[in-house]
Amino acid sequence: MRSILSILSVFALFLSLAFVGCKSTGSAKCASCEKAQSVVTSVHKQHTECTRLTVHCSMGGTMKACASTAADRVGKASDKEDMQAVQTNQPVVLEENGGFDVTVPIAMKDGKPTVACGVTVKGAGMTKDQAIAKATAIAKAVETGLGGSCECNAGGACCK
Repeated sequence: MRSILSILSVFALFLSLAFVGCKSTGSAKCASCEKAQSVVTSVHKQHTECTRLTVHCSMGGTMKACASTAADRVGKASDKEDMQAVQTNQPVVLEENGGFDVTVPIAMKDGKPTVACGVTVKGAGMTKDQAIAKATAIAKAVETGLGGSCECNAGGACCK
């Protein structure tokens, strides 16, 4: 009986340390989300004009990329423009070489966005307004696929 209690105590300690480590370091495990990645991959395949697609979710008071067509972005802190889109509830547009990087706020909760969808589109012959319209349509497809919410919970899952 005593050995079972010892094993259970060690197991409980392991679980609490894993949770604390995940929460404090913002490890890639906390930032990963199979559902969001599946949605990003699916939507990206449907839009050949989209060169990069990233979902930025709320994670413990900050935002991180929880899914992306650029695998090296997953688990990393979101850029200033990604957070700005959520804070202002307005798309943020950066002109990039040959295209536009548009961050669109999505997933409304209590009248405020909780997720940013970064959409980079090819810009040949496209105006800024056209890029915003295209990126917004792509971001709405991502939002629909996510079911309207994406945030890290205590179990380390990004989307719920």
